[in-house]
Amino acid sequence: MSGSPPPSSSDALDQFAKVSRLCSLCARMCRHACPTHVATRSDACSPVGRALVVELYRGHKTALTETPVDRLYQCTLCGACKAWCKPGHELPRIIELARERVIQEHRAPLGIIDLDQTVSKHNNVYSEPHEKRFASLAPVLEQQHSGDNVIYFVGCTTAYRHPEIATAAIHVLNRLGVTAHILQNEVCCGSPLVRAGYTETARTLARQNVEAIATSGIRTVLTTCPGCARALKHDYPKLNTPLPGSTTVFHITEFLAKRRRQLQRLLTSPTTTQGSTSTAVTYHDPCHLGRELGVYNPPRQLLQLLPGIRLVEFQNTRDHADCCGAGAVLPKTFPQLAAEIAHRRLDDAAQTGASLLISSCPNCKQHLTSHQTPSSAMPFLDLMELLARALK
Repeated sequence: MSGSPPPSSSDALDQFAKVSRLCSLCARMCRHACPTHVATRSDACSPVGRALVVELYRGHKTALTETPVDRLYQCTLCGACKAWCKPGHELPRIIELARERVIQEHRAPLGIIDLDQTVSKHNNVYSEPHEKRFASLAPVLEQQHSGDNVIYFVGCTTAYRHPEIATAAIHVLNRLGVTAHILQNEVCCGSPLVRAGYTETARTLARQNVEAIATSGIRTVLTTCPGCARALKHDYPKLNTPLPGSTTVFHITEFLAKRRRQLQRLLTSPTTTQGSTSTAVTYHDPCHLGRELGVYNPPRQLLQLLPGIRLVEFQNTRDHADCCGAGAVLPKTFPQLAAEIAHRRLDDAAQTGASLLISSCPNCKQHLTSHQTPSSAMPFLDLMELLARALK
């Protein structure tokens, strides 16, 4: 895994000097898509405001005090700004690099420092015992039969907060004749640390996971977490810790969509509203899965396989989908802001008229379900749970 050392955050940030300068002088057409700007109605908490912070910081024209640091960490890194940006500027990447420099200068907010310490000590973001990472999955793993072998990279949120997603995913794979192998020494993928600017901690985690995957001899890796998929596919090479050359990483919706003919023969109607021949569902596009990995069609193709399911789209969907508020560890640093963004997304879901909210990200499920109110309450299922319910 040796190689040339990655450039320092300052050098990398300077490579984007022209972009940060242009963004800071822009006409601000992306503001309407920024979830934190919509929630705060503050230009300082908008893509242009953050670009100005980066430009002044990069050029050493101002000291980076607590307030501008907060502006950098109030971003969910959802990528909505770049989806609306005509030149296609990668402002989220620039903010990540600025955060790396903030970490190097020991100016990180307390919530971010706590995140690094937690993951460094426990190998997960929830301070849970590492040895209990897969405790709830033991029964379903014992029932597996031999078949095509894949690694199922579970991830922290699925393992410790939503194991029902993993149980459903393993069940669906088994019915397709696929054996899901769990890496017993799996640790946090490192994505939250990369987003926060703690690249050294993320690199340490990446090395452990890469070694575990290499040792397994299996070269197909599936995840139910888009953040994990993004880390394995895109962050690890940037951290100079790439997976073995022949390894292929899929979000599970991509993997299953390639086998949808086989899967369709196994499916029946998972649920129908009483007195109706179909159930209206709406699908929330996770930011990592959509804008970062470009996976929009596979989840919808899988929904189309289900008898009795009718998809009703959000007003803002696919590359223009709104963030749920869970990105870039915002709930840990600015929980009220993250909650406001979640409430807006849940209100949008209610306005679709659907009776079921579906997504393909455990972090979206964790965040949105924890902020439901009586007016926005709607049953929420991960797509894997819906598929598992529909298996004959």
